[in-house]
Amino acid sequence: MKKSARPTIFDLVDFTGISRGTISRAFNNQSGIKPATKEKILRAAREIGYIPHNGARMMKLGRTSRWAILVPHLHNPYYAELVEALNHEAENIGITLLVGISNNDKNREAELILGWTAGEVDGLVLDQSHYHDNPAMFRQLRARGIAMVFLHGNPIPCFDFVRYDLFDCVGRVISHFRALGHRRIGYAAQNFPGCRETSRFRAYASHAAAKEEKPDESLIYFGEDGAEGGINAFSKWSKLHEPPTAVFCADDIIACGVLHAARVAGWSIPNDLSVAGVDDIAEGVRAGLTTVRTNRVQTAKAICELLELRRENFDRGTEVRSISAELILRDSITSPRPHALKK
Repeated sequence: MKKSARPTIFDLVDFTGISRGTISRAFNNQSGIKPATKEKILRAAREIGYIPHNGARMMKLGRTSRWAILVPHLHNPYYAELVEALNHEAENIGITLLVGISNNDKNREAELILGWTAGEVDGLVLDQSHYHDNPAMFRQLRARGIAMVFLHGNPIPCFDFVRYDLFDCVGRVISHFRALGHRRIGYAAQNFPGCRETSRFRAYASHAAAKEEKPDESLIYFGEDGAEGGINAFSKWSKLHEPPTAVFCADDIIACGVLHAARVAGWSIPNDLSVAGVDDIAEGVRAGLTTVRTNRVQTAKAICELLELRRENFDRGTEVRSISAELILRDSITSPRPHALKK
């Protein structure tokens, strides 16, 4: 089968009778073109199979109009929902979003980032843990003019950052546990550098014990990511002479792991164990999980705004955007059984 030649912009000019300059403005989302004319051009392009040559556009515009986001996996619906929201916002401003999945492989993370920044993308969206794995690499990328926005955890000096304002909401969850009578309150989260510096853990540590005390380390579990972390946390707690009567999990997937393990073990939720998490994913909603809701759409908007501002003026000062959170009370928490109260 003989391959047919790829349609060019000159074919589109002949097909539509519209000038090359006007066609270029239509595909580059530039001003000076009527909406009806733009629609006619795009419809004609689809009809003849014309697709702009990205290499030529990149040379002309001095940018790729592509961003990339790196996520550890898509097992946690939070990441899938964030990617979906970011892709929607990026499309609205003519940006194509690339998605990389590292599966928590540090070598794979570095490989993806270095490949993208070799001219594939204009901007990166990354977790703060990536920076801590290799700060020198990111300082070099910044010096080369690569726009970056980091997410989750604590802001990184000299980089744009989007974070969730979780301290107050998490504090309200723990205070609510204590008001219900809980005194042995567990905490479960993924183990990573700085895991004890997050606003989630600091809020837990500030409220879980009496003012003059420190949290009981036997009730704190830093371990695996995802539901496995919740399952293993419950396994540890269930062997204690005095297990927790309530637990707070750093995300809903871990919390769902705790719920699953507790129910398999014959525990009643919430009578034997109250559970709360963060993110408000669909699985947690179905399970009646109390949670701190994070807004992925607002997060995506903030990321796009920061990357666009950095593209317009790379030397502008760095900025931290805080996204508000909301406490959602459901059926996974109640007062502890009288015999479980610590005297």
